[in-house]
Amino acid sequence: MRSFPLRVTLTLVGACALAGGIGLAVAGLFFLDGMTGNITGEAVGILIDIAIVSLVVERVASMQRRREWDFAYAALIESAAATFVDIMRLLYVRASPSSFSANVDRYEEFIKIAALHASTLRSNIEGFATALAPEAHSLCRRTEQRMLWMIDHLAEPPRAPVAEDRYFSLMNGVAEELLAFSRKEGGRRYRNERQAIDAALLAVGEFTGGSDNSRNLDDLWRYRLSVQSELLRSTQVDSGYAVRGIRDDFDNRYSFGYFLLDGRLLPLACATLRSA
Repeated sequence: MRSFPLRVTLTLVGACALAGGIGLAVAGLFFLDGMTGNITGEAVGILIDIAIVSLVVERVASMQRRREWDFAYAALIESAAATFVDIMRLLYVRASPSSFSANVDRYEEFIKIAALHASTLRSNIEGFATALAPEAHSLCRRTEQRMLWMIDHLAEPPRAPVAEDRYFSLMNGVAEELLAFSRKEGGRRYRNERQAIDAALLAVGEFTGGSDNSRNLDDLWRYRLSVQSELLRSTQVDSGYAVRGIRDDFDNRYSFGYFLLDGRLLPLACATLRSA
């Protein structure tokens, strides 16, 4: 976390006042007496009070900054995850024959949703720029640019299913960086979502694919849907509406969990494409 002038100033004031108070107290104890000693004692009390107030205010400011930091990172991780999941939906629609036949008519809708979430990500990066460490800001910008590039290149639906290795590989690289970022800054939510994904994967069982390229990607898509359904079943929040899939999740409650799932499955997709 970066240092800020107010925190530094308060810390220095508190430390100097404390050191000055201790120094005067020692001097008064050994070298001063009478009225001079009394005045020195008053000065020591004032300096100690200043030190305490300065350090307490610094601590409060630090806690407030930490809350702002946590809120900023949570918003960035959520919006990045939502955009990532949108792009993976587009890739599976393009690559999986069963997903293509079921969802190609909604392709334009999926593009619009991805663009909307990408816009939210950009807004969050700009809005929380002062709360980000330089390396975090650089990672967020790099992630945003890569996903915007993907949305632009996926804008036109294919006429038939097509598995594009370079797109899956690029998203696998984005996932690795975002996963590392989430492990570091995601806090309790990351741990909870990871446990939920582990439980859903365990409940559904290990993925087993077919022997050829298109068949494997089709199986992977079906497996992904099965794990998503188990995740929704086990973590569904009691509310006025039922979330049956990510398109129903207008509060983005499940986008981070879906992102963690995609992060787990992307290496399998990339391996399937490389083996074809």
